[in-house]
Amino acid sequence: MNRVLSVIGHDIVSITRDSIMINIVVMMIALATIASILRHMGLYPEWWHNTQLLLLLTYMPGMGYLFAMLIVDEMDSGVNQALLVSPASAMGVLWARVALPTAFVLLYAFAFIYAARAIDLPFHQWLVPILTLSLAVSWVTLLIPAISHDKVQALGLFKILNLYVAIATVGLFIPQDAWYRPVLWLTPASWALNGIEAFVGGNEGLGYAWSFGGLAFFGALVAHAAWLYLRRQAR
Repeated sequence: MNRVLSVIGHDIVSITRDSIMINIVVMMIALATIASILRHMGLYPEWWHNTQLLLLLTYMPGMGYLFAMLIVDEMDSGVNQALLVSPASAMGVLWARVALPTAFVLLYAFAFIYAARAIDLPFHQWLVPILTLSLAVSWVTLLIPAISHDKVQALGLFKILNLYVAIATVGLFIPQDAWYRPVLWLTPASWALNGIEAFVGGNEGLGYAWSFGGLAFFGALVAHAAWLYLRRQAR
């Protein structure tokens, strides 16, 4: 456990060295603060529902990308190979690297939800959809180093993965009965947003159905990414 914690400490130092992570965190805090102030001032009330969902969804893949690039950089430099033969548990390091950014995005999500209070739902109705969205972090963190061979490929893949998650926001701006709406169900983020929308509409059963369905969907994607990652590590 101490060795795994040492690797985590090294990751934190590495990811904050060039100030990108620090700048992103400061920007996220500032964004949540501004959004909360505008909401409590009663400005732009017709925007708040969709604005909160947009802000909750769009930052999560990017956090996974930061940690994915850390792993890709270690693969390029040979540090990753050294870790594989070190006493530190490979699985422990892997899941610690997934858990750290996931815990951060969950903490930020609920802080933002209760600071802005743009959508009034109890905690238990928020929990499963937000857990579903947070799996975007694990998915991106694992899948990018699993199938990318360099930083250029990693960036290109991130853009595709980010689009796959973010395209769920299209559902916020199209009619519920649009014939093409089911296409969005191909991304689990849409299931999470549908769950939140159902909770807002007072349909708790449907809200849980969408939310748990999205959680299972995204969980399957994460499990597949983990399998690909471990298979590459075993080569």
